[in-house]
Amino acid sequence: MNQLLAATLITKAEQKAEELGVQVCIAITDQGGHLNAFHRMDHAFLGSIDVAVGKAKTSSLFPIPSGVFGKLIREENLLGMENSNQGLIGFGGGQPIFVDGTQIGAIGISGATEAQDTTIAEFAVKEAELDG
Repeated sequence: MNQLLAATLITKAEQKAEELGVQVCIAITDQGGHLNAFHRMDHAFLGSIDVAVGKAKTSSLFPIPSGVFGKLIREENLLGMENSNQGLIGFGGGQPIFVDGTQIGAIGISGATEAQDTTIAEFAVKEAELDG
């Protein structure tokens, strides 16, 4: 993932977070789950740094939203799955990023409610106009 796209995703995520009145951490990973870009909004929880990275990593390694991943591991009783791959996150806020049908990475948001984190991640991916 190039830095221009990562910066656009961060800008869009921050825009939505400000609209919602929340302060979040925003992590962008490549398709292998490695951190590509990161931004912590002023006053976002310090503990949310690791959670945002974990959500993005989860959606990179398993190309589904992190909340869907969590539901799957609970429904299939895959206990301990979160402890694989040096830590995964099984709740909403991680969203895979696809360009022309190919996954290029993921975004992870942490610092607000699970629903708000999910909304911010989905908005950033949608508004970045990735396909085409």
